Amino acid sequence: MTLTAAAGASGTGTAAGASPAGPGEAAGAPAGRTGASGQALGFGAAQDPRRPPLASQAALAPPPVPRGLDARVVGPGTVLLSWLPPAPAEGATPVAGYRIHQQGTATPVAEVGARTLRTEITGLEPGIGYTFSVRAVNAAGHASPDSRPVDVTLPE
Repeated sequence: MTLTAAAGASGTGTAAGASPAGPGEAAGAPAGRTGASGQALGFGAAQDPRRPPLASQAALAPPPVPRGLDARVVGPGTVLLSWLPPAPAEGATPVAGYRIHQQGTATPVAEVGARTLRTEITGLEPGIGYTFSVRAVNAAGHASPDSRPVDVTLPE
């Protein structure tokens, strides 16, 4: 993923040092958004340690880990996974969705919205054991660590 700075208030969006500061931009500040005081905001901006992090910096932090993942066989080759949302945490980013992962696979086997707290996984083989975990994802695409894994074996 490539992060780029947002265009400044003047809409110029030039690289730092490439042109003079535009209206509302601090001279010598990195390109990007600036506050009313003319201090640069966002990526690359110096932060006063006495102030809370900026919203754009807070969005980089993933949401907390989902809780209580459970698996139940509901049919031939089908498992129902259910979980609880992450515990509320001060300063945590809101959950925009969930990614369900199967151990041994790099890509999610399912993705659901923030209000969905269960999903069926189909096409599984009888007699085989599977391990699943779930991750909460924020609007910026940053995912929490894996939930506690759950094991399930489909009957033969």
